[in-house]
This record gives sequence, structure tokens and C-alpha cells, in this order.
Amino acid sequence: MVKLLRKIRQQFLFENKTGRYFKYAIGEIVLLVIGILIALQINNWNENRKIRQQEEILLTDIHTEFKYNMSELKSNLTRYDQARKNLARIIDLFPIDYRTIELDTLAFLLERTHFDGNYDYSNTSLEKIRNSSSYDIISNVELRNLLLQWEVLLADYIETESWTINHHEERYSPTLGNNFPRPYIRGFKDPRANLQFLGSIEFEGLIQSRRGKINGLFRLVRLDEKQNNIMNTIERIIELSNGD
Repeated sequence: MVKLLRKIRQQFLFENKTGRYFKYAIGEIVLLVIGILIALQINNWNENRKIRQQEEILLTDIHTEFKYNMSELKSNLTRYDQARKNLARIIDLFPIDYRTIELDTLAFLLERTHFDGNYDYSNTSLEKIRNSSSYDIISNVELRNLLLQWEVLLADYIETESWTINHHEERYSPTLGNNFPRPYIRGFKDPRANLQFLGSIEFEGLIQSRRGKINGLFRLVRLDEKQNNIMNTIERIIELSNGD
């Protein structure tokens, strides 16, 4: 088409028809511009299609990963909640007289206060996003913001859980171990066991502080509140990343 217009333009120039020459020259320029715009539009469409395909893959990865994160967090909190409930039942027995209390029952409760959680989360998809600086690929602004918020909430949870774990490993478990061996169902019957420790202020403080550390995790999660927290943030990310 462009060659044809050029040929016509040259003919008008040869025949000294300057007015028509300029009209055809302008027409040639217009066609050229239109062709460029169409090509750019096609290229943009192809690029957008590739980006949307990348987004679909990314959303699938995020959805799978956060369903796993939710499952692991619930499992972690369930174990902590069991320990917390057993600690509360022991507290209800205070002050303890080892000579009259049912030691087998206390041994059963005390054994189930031991749990080192260490939340086994996955952040593979977010690391991929950070490394490739591809947050902008996610078209949903709320989802982008939640993914950024998740990292802050996760850091708070991991820090709080680390205090709980450190207390258990460095104080709770060693102090109990210095007074009676595990499992307590046999340890309480060991002639070396210091059963008088069960009635001490130190034992009561140890149980109270263990429950306090675990309660700190649940205050952070705040399962019964509607404000943004790690649990409902995961739920919303799962919902927004669902491609169905």
C-alpha cells in the first residue's frame, strides 16, 4: 500500500501536480502512523496477555501456599491451646499438697503442657515476588497490600513465639527436669523426685509464666476480633487469590 502511494506521489510530482502530491504524501504519513499505532496496540495486548498469564500462575502459587500456612497455623495454635488449657487446670489446683493430690492426674496434665511450636510457614511465592520485584503484576490492590501486611504480622508472630519457645527450653523444661524426670507418671514415683516442689511458689510462678507466654500468642492472633490480624489476613489472601 505504501509503495503504491509512493508511486502515485512520484507521478504527481513528475506531472507537476504539487497539490495532489502533498495530499498523497500526507496520506502516506497518516497510514504509516496508523500502522505504527496498530502495531503498538498489538504489542501492548500481547504484553498484557503475558502479564495476566504470569499473574494467574503467581496467584495459584499464593493460594496454595497460604492454604498451607493457614493449616499449619491452626495446627500450631491447637497444640498451644491444649497446653494452655492443661496449665489452667493445674492452676485451679493451687496450692498443691503433694501428699493429698492425685499425682497421676497431675502428671497427666503436666505432661501435656510441653510443646515447642515453631510455626512451619512457607514464604516461597513472596520471596519470588520480592526477588523479581513483581508485586505490580498482582492487579488486585487489596491483595498486594495484604501480602505486604502479612510479612509484618508474620514477623510479630515469629518473634512472640520465639519468646514462648525460649521460655520453655531455657526455664520451664529445665526447672521441672531438675525436680522430677519425665514422663511424670513415672517421674513422680521416682525416689529422687522432689515432690515438695509442687507446692512451692516457684512451681506456681513457673506454671503461671508458661501460660502467660502462650496467652501472648493468642492475644497477638486475636481470633475473636474483626480487625486485621495474622489469621484473618491469611483467610483474606486465600479468598482474593482464588482463581475460581
